[in-house]
Amino acid sequence: MSGELHAVFARVSGLLLTEPVAGPAIAKIAQAAYQSMPASIGAGATLIDAQGHPTSRAATSALVEEADQLQYELGEGPCLAAWAGAATVRVDDAATETRWPRWSEASAQRGLMSCLSVPLLLPGHNGTRPAEAIGALKVYSDRPHAFDDGSEHLLELLAAPAAVMLANIQAHESAEQLSAALKESLHSRSVIDMAKGVLMERLNLDERTALRALMDRSRQEGAPLFAVALSVLDRPAEPDHERP
Repeated sequence: MSGELHAVFARVSGLLLTEPVAGPAIAKIAQAAYQSMPASIGAGATLIDAQGHPTSRAATSALVEEADQLQYELGEGPCLAAWAGAATVRVDDAATETRWPRWSEASAQRGLMSCLSVPLLLPGHNGTRPAEAIGALKVYSDRPHAFDDGSEHLLELLAAPAAVMLANIQAHESAEQLSAALKESLHSRSVIDMAKGVLMERLNLDERTALRALMDRSRQEGAPLFAVALSVLDRPAEPDHERP
């Protein structure tokens, strides 16, 4: 088993250098977990965001996604427990498992009898901050007692690079969301500034008075300031007295 562990770990660690995109690399790690354990029928990762919302990543089969979704809906299960406790969790037989009775019963009904989940841990900073769990890497089997101590060690090795990659995905998605919000904010401000300029020119107003006119109309009509500004830009100039 030690030779197998070394070969798998070396192959997956190389993905950090060879994979330009984290998503495909995570998929390869899940596939490596699935293929390295003969009793496994599927593998995948769960990422927990800053608000505590779980999402499945790189599931090797629809059955893995279904088993994960059961945990998310019920709020219990080995994957969530591995993340919350920052410790490896093993289910040897879902038919007799009592820690998560609802998930265990539903899992057994679907033929998923064993599960092994390890936390995805980001190391602390110079010993001043504890390791942070951002999710879990897991494998499932349709046989009871499918995983052992060697399986745990293997999955823990695979979880180390997976944690780094998923953290990169999480940071990238957060940055994209922030960027989108920032772009929207800048666009709204630009439209409002243009509308102010139009009113300043058409009605011979100063900047402060033009902005007040837009805000007054927004309040009177119960419309967002951005929508009022757009209507000013869309309406052609009136010959006499124009209403902003």
